[in-house]
Amino acid sequence: MNKGNIETNVLNVNLSLKQERIGSRIVISLLMRTFLFFIFGAIIVGLFTMSGYDNPLKEAEKWWPFQAILTNITTFFILRQLLKKEGIQYRSIFNFKKGRAWKDIKETIWLLLIGIALGAIPLYIFSYLLLGSFIPPDTMFQPIPSWALVIAVIIFPLSNGLVETPTYIGYALPRIYKVSKKLWIAIIIAGIALALQHIALPLVFDIPYMAWRFLSFLPLAIGLGFIFTKTNRLLPIAAAHFLMDLQLIIQLWLMTVK
Repeated sequence: MNKGNIETNVLNVNLSLKQERIGSRIVISLLMRTFLFFIFGAIIVGLFTMSGYDNPLKEAEKWWPFQAILTNITTFFILRQLLKKEGIQYRSIFNFKKGRAWKDIKETIWLLLIGIALGAIPLYIFSYLLLGSFIPPDTMFQPIPSWALVIAVIIFPLSNGLVETPTYIGYALPRIYKVSKKLWIAIIIAGIALALQHIALPLVFDIPYMAWRFLSFLPLAIGLGFIFTKTNRLLPIAAAHFLMDLQLIIQLWLMTVK
């Protein structure tokens, strides 16, 4: 695998490796979103429990967009702080360059097509293998009030695009590579962490379901990391991720609003 394309990115973390706690910062970037999903999911469950719902865990499933939004906002501040410790501005990890708009748009389109394939096909395959049906569970498509859908459509895909792949691929992957000196290790570890977070969104304490969520997103997560090492461009990946999440939340709207 050619390592040249990622060199300009990992050079940004040379100084950080001379500082203490680079390992702890890598661990934080890999695990924080999974913990945050559990924390905010538990808070939502707690609110429905205090409101007297008979099955607050089931009711909380519907509100996964807000579980994600709260996690995304928190992630942004933590990630910005991690970058600040290394003297790096948050926006710099996107590697935005003037004069590349058309090229970025084309890369986003083909990344979107790849993302749909790597993201959709495993959903059905692992649903059959783990849950016994080619039709995936409809947990993500339960109705919530229209006002909540409006907020979700506006904030969820944008906030997710701004922090999810930047955290795992833009921040963690280059630093794992710099420490391990093995690009494949960095891609796999970052990909596993990116896929793992999905076991807690929404909170469904069922082992086959959680395994389905993890394995379904693993090909896409590893694929995005591999693509990043070849293109050294996070912006098109984040943009394609935004469009995929926008499609998901619009699908929720169309399936639940009568």
